Amino acid sequence: MWHSRKSAVFELETLEQEMQLLKDQQRIPLPAISQTPVAPVATPTVIPAPTPQQVIPSPAQNSIFDTPRSSSSHQATPRRIQTESDAAVADLMTLPHAYIYTLADLWFKESQPWVPILTRNQIQNALGSLPSPLTHIDDVVLKAVLALQIKHSSQAICLGYHGRLRLSEHLRSQVINEAFSKPSLSSLQALLVMAIFDYGADNIPSTFSLLSVCRRMCENIGLFRKLLNQMEIENPAKIGPPAIISNFGDELAIHLTWATLALDAATTLGITWRDVSAALVDHLSSVAYVSSPDLKDSYRSHVHLAAIGLQPLHTFVHEHARGRYDHSPANALEVCDEIYHNLMSYVRSQPSSSYTLLADGLVDFDPYLMQTSLVAHAGVIILYQRLVEFDESSLQKVPVQRCLQGCEDLVLTIQSISDADCELSTPVMASMLFVAARFKLIMYRRLHRPREPMFDSLMHGINMNGRRWEVARRLDIVLRAAIVEVDGHSSSALPEDFWNVKKSHLDISEELKGWVDGYKHSLYVGALNGPYA
Repeated sequence: MWHSRKSAVFELETLEQEMQLLKDQQRIPLPAISQTPVAPVATPTVIPAPTPQQVIPSPAQNSIFDTPRSSSSHQATPRRIQTESDAAVADLMTLPHAYIYTLADLWFKESQPWVPILTRNQIQNALGSLPSPLTHIDDVVLKAVLALQIKHSSQAICLGYHGRLRLSEHLRSQVINEAFSKPSLSSLQALLVMAIFDYGADNIPSTFSLLSVCRRMCENIGLFRKLLNQMEIENPAKIGPPAIISNFGDELAIHLTWATLALDAATTLGITWRDVSAALVDHLSSVAYVSSPDLKDSYRSHVHLAAIGLQPLHTFVHEHARGRYDHSPANALEVCDEIYHNLMSYVRSQPSSSYTLLADGLVDFDPYLMQTSLVAHAGVIILYQRLVEFDESSLQKVPVQRCLQGCEDLVLTIQSISDADCELSTPVMASMLFVAARFKLIMYRRLHRPREPMFDSLMHGINMNGRRWEVARRLDIVLRAAIVEVDGHSSSALPEDFWNVKKSHLDISEELKGWVDGYKHSLYVGALNGPYA
């Protein structure tokens, strides 16, 4: 718990130092940049599809949110930052406007469906204001979208690995600098996009830091107070998020507040420390069992689950880690059962399939139904795993049975989703599937049981998600190493905490990341690096 807290504090301190460095950098005049393109860039219509032979191993990233482990060995000098910035600006000037339009449009196809925090009008207005030649981008939200798409979209392969990384990190640094200096709804939107960027890039401590800043920004510009005032006059049973985003005014502000709370609650599910806006979260927790989600609206139901329904689970994990239930296991089980039934109320009332056959013959995919299932069932495992004891006499007890049922439900969820929808889903999907796969492997090892066929579905889902997100590829490597050990072929030397069922996936996340960085070459499989890297 203290390691996680110190890591988060370190990330915020590192951010402040880097922010000052960026401000100092801005005082240095940029050298003149040639108007001649450095390298021609193909138009989006002729970008070739990646092939397995084109996959190149990714070197470790060099983010301004480097973890304590890596930051000591990768200290960027002002001269180097300036050189990289100049090269990134030169790269930007080679991009035709049509290509920028394509990348922005891809956000609405690849990310907006599962995190609807932007509007098309907003992005179209920003695109219409782009200068020619493209020497800079003024709109902070558009910059955030392009940073994410350049790094994580297949359409950016033509830029090359180093070009993508350089330009993406350049835009990301500008977004962080500008958003921090001017709290606003646009800054909040940009930072939410950057939080997704960092989670997908396997920089989870940075995601925690950015979401912490997002919450502070919500407080600073009055969004939390506005939401509290609204909730105080509403019937507790009616408290919940509004429908999907509108363009203007208070409705946009309220929508972004709920989106911030939901993204924060989902990405931090399982941490043993809490860093939240106490007044608002206490209010949300108090209505968790009386507020009814709008089950006819899958988006509102999912955000309701994440922002409200998960609050008692967060509280239980935090209090259990602090020892509140050390001498009262029966009370702990009673609390878990109450939380469990509340979580299940979200999934039992929704359609069994995320796909709908439309009148014109097309098939519509609803990502919110899938996300609700992922978060609810993984939440059950995170909830009960702290009460699990692995021995033959405990297998029929409630904690083990609920965890096993959660694993089976996640398998059914992932089996009902196409590979393409797994690939273009939230990076949090990989973490939720990892929760189930890890629990299964711990059980196989402790009870000396062979792996079941259903386990392969969990691995397949993580692998498909890893075609886009780096965090999924890292989790895939960890699980493959654990499989080698469970199958009895050899010892993988995984950190011992991986096999401690009472520790959540986020408790051990940074330890596993450090292990992978030092061990992945001996386990390396080319396809794990993904076609987009």
